[in-house]
Amino acid sequence: MSGVPHTHTHAHRRQLARELVASALYVDLVLLAGLVVVPADQLPHGRVVVPVVLGTAIGLLAAHWVAFRLAVQVTTAGNWHEAASQEAAAQLVGGLGVAILAALPFVWLAPDQALRVAMLVLVAPSAAVGVAIGRLRGHSWLRSTGVAVVVLLVDAVVVAVKIGGAH
Repeated sequence: MSGVPHTHTHAHRRQLARELVASALYVDLVLLAGLVVVPADQLPHGRVVVPVVLGTAIGLLAAHWVAFRLAVQVTTAGNWHEAASQEAAAQLVGGLGVAILAALPFVWLAPDQALRVAMLVLVAPSAAVGVAIGRLRGHSWLRSTGVAVVVLLVDAVVVAVKIGGAH
C-alpha cells in the first residue's frame, strides 16, 4: 500500500478491523444460539462437537464469502480488488478465530464443563465489545460495563430469536 495517503491507510485498517469484528460477532452469536438450543445431555460427547462447531462456522463463512464476493462485483462494476480480498480475509479470520476458541474446550474438558466454558468464551467477545464501545465514547469503566450489559441483553434477544426461528 505504498504511495497511499496515511488517512486512506488508516481508514482501510479500520475497515479491516470492522470486518474482522463483525464476522467474529456474527459467527459467535450463531454458535452461541446453537449451543443454547441443544440440551446439554443431547450434545455429542467430547471431541465430536469440534467438527460440528467448526463445520457450522465454515458453512456460515462460505455463505458469507459468496455473498460478499457477489456484493463486491455489483458495487464495483465487476472489479474484484486487493482491498476486497483483504476484507474477505479479515472476515474469515474473525469468524474462524471465534469458532476455534469455542471448539477448544471440547477437546480438553468433560462435555458438561466444555459446554459451560464454550458458552463463556462465546459471551466474552460481546462483553468486550460493549466495554470497548463505552471506553471509546469516553465513558467511565462503570458506565462502559453498563454498555456491555446492554450489548449482552441485545445479544440475548438475538439468540432467543435465532432459537425461536429454529423450531
